[in-house]
Amino acid sequence: MKIKIALFCYGFNALGLFLFGLIYTFSPEFLPFHSDAISKSWGDLAQSYQVLYLGMMKTEGAGFMSSGIAIAFLLAIPFKKREVWCYWAMTIVGVVEHIPSMIGAMNTSQLTPASSPWQLNLLGVVLLIIGLFLSLSHKKTITKTPITRL
Repeated sequence: MKIKIALFCYGFNALGLFLFGLIYTFSPEFLPFHSDAISKSWGDLAQSYQVLYLGMMKTEGAGFMSSGIAIAFLLAIPFKKREVWCYWAMTIVGVVEHIPSMIGAMNTSQLTPASSPWQLNLLGVVLLIIGLFLSLSHKKTITKTPITRL
């Protein structure tokens, strides 16, 4: 049961990061909370600002998608084999993506009229940590790789 819950925790992150990456990467304009943050609509922005916003969103989106794909790949191969290193790798990949994004979103929510969805990043981090602990406590975990001597 522990490993199934861990799979859910990591899988939620893989899917969530990938979907947010798609939204950020392929959106033709900034999101509603971005508009709230600067108190301007997309159409009110000069083209140079639109290019800048979309460039930043695509960069963030690429990071989200890359992290989601990395976690999914780790789930598909080494996680199935219960390789301990992948539990740590998935957690680190996700946390490294979530924390800076969460800090930026929290700052936006605190310092502007926007309501940025930082809580989703926090949920992702919490699930990653839960997934790590459950994975490490699972009884069928491979903890050592045999080393052969020549």
